[in-house]
Formats: sequence, C-alpha cells, structure tokens
Amino acid sequence: MKIAAPVLFLLYFLQSGFAAGQTAPVPDAPQKEHRSSSTTRQRSTAQDREPPCPKGRKQTAEAIYGDYVIRTYRWPEPEGCLQILKSKKLVYSLESADFRIGNDFADDAAIPIGTDITGVGKPDAIVGEWSGGAHCCFTFHIFELGETFKEIARIKAEHSDGAKFVDLNHDGSYEFEGNDWAFAYWRTSFAESPAPRIVLKYRAGRFRLAYELMKKPAPSAEEFASTVQSIRSDEGWGDVTHPDCKMNCDVPVSLWSNMLDLMYTGHADVSWKLFDQSWPRTRKDKTAFAKEFCEVLSASHYWSDLRTETGQCPPSQRP
Repeated sequence: MKIAAPVLFLLYFLQSGFAAGQTAPVPDAPQKEHRSSSTTRQRSTAQDREPPCPKGRKQTAEAIYGDYVIRTYRWPEPEGCLQILKSKKLVYSLESADFRIGNDFADDAAIPIGTDITGVGKPDAIVGEWSGGAHCCFTFHIFELGETFKEIARIKAEHSDGAKFVDLNHDGSYEFEGNDWAFAYWRTSFAESPAPRIVLKYRAGRFRLAYELMKKPAPSAEEFASTVQSIRSDEGWGDVTHPDCKMNCDVPVSLWSNMLDLMYTGHADVSWKLFDQSWPRTRKDKTAFAKEFCEVLSASHYWSDLRTETGQCPPSQRP
C-alpha cells in the first residue's frame, strides 16, 4: 500500500492552511508566554528573547476540554504554531508547517479532545503535525489532559497523509492505522516504494504493533502460484545487480512488495517461500539480496514488535 499526499490537497494546504477543532476559526488572540522546552523549535523563555508563538499569526482553530484550551495559528507567516493552555497558563508550544486538532489530514471527522484514546481511562487529545514538503512528513502527538499535562506519545507517520486513529475492533479505545515506510526509496522511486499497512495500539505505556489486527488469510495455493509466476515474468529482472546500484537494480519491486505484504499480514513463512520460488536460478546474488532486504527491514521503527512475529531475518533454514 502506498500513500502520498495528493497534489490538490497540497495546493489547498499552501493556499489556506488546514484548521480543525471543535469550534469555528476565531479572530487573533493575544500572545502567550512560552514555557515549554521539550519539542521541535521549543525553547525556554530564559533562552528565547524573541516573542513566543504565535508571533502575530492568526488563530485558525480552537478546542476546549475542562481547563484545557488547544489553539492553532497561521498566517501571515507560512509556518504554523500550536499552543496548549491549562487554566490559562501555557503548558506546550510548537512551531511547524501546520497543525490539525483531532485526528488526521484527510478531512475525516475529528476526535473530540478529552476522548480516552488509549483506553486507560484518562482524557486525551490528538494533534496532527505537518512539517511541509511534497509528501512528508506527518506526525501525531497524543497528549494526556489529566490533572498533570503530558505528551504520552509521538507517532511518526512520515509520508502517510491518510494515517488516522480509528476504533478498529470496536472496544471503545482507538488504534492508529498507517504505513511502515522503511523501504521508501530503496532500489526504486518513491512512487513505487512499498509501504505495508501497520496498526498500533496503546499497550504497556506506548503504542505497539497490534499484529492481531493486521493479519489476513493466507493466499490459496492458486493465488500463491499466480503471484510467483507474475514475479518471475516481471520485466524488472536482469542478469545481475551492480554492487553500487541504488535504483532499478535488476530485481523487480514486485518481489519485495509481495514479500512485505505477506510478512505484515501474518505469513512470514509464506513470504520466504515466495522469495525462494521467485528468484531466478541463474542469479547468484540471492543470499546478498536477502541480507540487504533484512538490513532495511530491521531498521524499521516497528522491527522490535514485528520480529516477534516474523522471526529471524533471513530465516536460518532456506533452500
């Protein structure tokens, strides 16, 4: 699965910004004292002599829960700003290209702040951040709005403009649905890069892979044979890969794209079977490719969770 920010969406972004919350856009608000220092472009007031966020920007959205107020700002500056106040005191401030209160960047319904996102019985808020760029980068900040304010998680969605929180298993708490971009630009263009679907659930103090929500039925024998034949006949195959090759390296993307789909849906054994049966017998660099593939996979943000399901990479026993 590949997700890249649509051109029209970006044009809209650049022309008008994006604002989402529980109330309509409001007029300019007075500047607030800057007291937070834990995130990108955040500095303590003792070290920062410049006026704090919003620095003359217009307020674009606001959401309120109890003593908490979340506001976003933008324009005339092209870069936006986020502020969170508790009892009228600033507890968090961040500058980036733009922000969205409530959920994702695809105009889905916002999740009201104060919703128990994690399922641990405490009020939370989601704020999406866009760093700018053609298709990157998106980050989701999850804040706990309890007696003590804290940022409990920061999920790097990277290129996934369609990533979002959704209650997939209807248990009352929310899962994060996005993509793993570990293989972006590996041996191919971004447009062709495979990005397997991932689902994260809050467990033991952080968002972890919810592998049980990612699994799909294994392919039938007929489906497997058809996929092998399709990969074998792919015109992307060549006689050998040059050691320094970075793009179009005589191994088709269809090979590792299908391998990843199988691995991320609960079928690592079938994935390696596909690899073994698809690789041309005349090619002598099969082991080298498998090693490099596993190096990229093990650099994934989610490898520590994924490897408990996929096992050793590459497997020790293969033809």
